[in-house]
Amino acid sequence: MSRKRRKDLKHRIAEFEADARRLAGEVTEMERRIIAVGLERGKELEPVGRLAGANRRRSI
Repeated sequence: MSRKRRKDLKHRIAEFEADARRLAGEVTEMERRIIAVGLERGKELEPVGRLAGANRRRSI
């Protein structure tokens, strides 16, 4: 990938991220807590099987 294309790609990613943040609005304290616990404990708390929903399969 050329430098110009790489730079364009990074620029587009930054634009998409900025748009996503703008459209998402404020993050509540509960959402921050959920994210913090998820990062702290990892996948061990992720549901599998029926708790995960009908279309979700267990993957490693």
